[in-house]
Amino acid sequence: MSLTQQERDELHEVLARTGGPRESMLQARVIPEDYLAYMGMVDREELVFEEKGIVPVRVIITKAKDRGKGCPVHVNMHGGGFILPQNIDDDRYCAHVAAGIRGIVVDIDYAKSDEHPFPAAFDQCYAVVRWVFAHAAMWGGDVRRVSLGGHSAGGNLVEAIAIKSTRTKDFKVCLQVLDYAATDNSLALLPDGLERSRAFSLFYVDGEVQLLKDPFVSPAYAPDELFEGQPDALVISAGLCPFVSVNGTYALRLAGKGVKVTIKGYPQSHHGFTVRLLDAWREAQDTIIEAIKAASL
Repeated sequence: MSLTQQERDELHEVLARTGGPRESMLQARVIPEDYLAYMGMVDREELVFEEKGIVPVRVIITKAKDRGKGCPVHVNMHGGGFILPQNIDDDRYCAHVAAGIRGIVVDIDYAKSDEHPFPAAFDQCYAVVRWVFAHAAMWGGDVRRVSLGGHSAGGNLVEAIAIKSTRTKDFKVCLQVLDYAATDNSLALLPDGLERSRAFSLFYVDGEVQLLKDPFVSPAYAPDELFEGQPDALVISAGLCPFVSVNGTYALRLAGKGVKVTIKGYPQSHHGFTVRLLDAWREAQDTIIEAIKAASL
């Protein structure tokens, strides 16, 4: 049964009430000047991607000014519990990655789940990735060097896309970057689940709790055969993140099916650290950049 208006109002109240610590951390940051400078090393273009059957979606294409022919193309999916939109932190992250790989980053501002629940964001992202493959060569990129990356909810979307594309053969990416991915959204409904995470999960499935164990909502529930043939993976986990255990298990399941997996753990880091510039963010971003540069089919 879908969420009632009263339930939606209550969940919005939870998100508003529990967002204080996150905002305090963000306000306390000092963003280095050298990091801000990456925005001047790229060209940016925004468009609205439209395709029959999906909700129109804003896409930001960031291109390094010094990119070369046959450069890497990376598709980024931001975090935010499926409900917070793309923001300036994501712009800066994409600029750093584009400059670092001397290539192109396509950032997807997918639908907010309180307005368009599952599968809207998943369908949007899958369609945009397919579109990127059709346009990569036209942009000067190499289709053998198209990678996907996602953070938290975005990591979940990357996992789901990898599962589906491995079956459909619509495209083949060279690398999936799973950054503290929301691999199991049913965890929030356990007795010790976080109140804020529970609101995110319920909004994503519009209250249809049985969907939380669907492999395209919680890839942790994908059967073993869906791990075979998946792209190489870089798994970044944060020790103070509620998904740290399930991220490790997911990585080992991929490796157990013959997927090349690199696991990089940051024991003292918080969920969201890579893009929000907390804890060991610079090392994590550099690790992602080096992995994208090296990846190719």
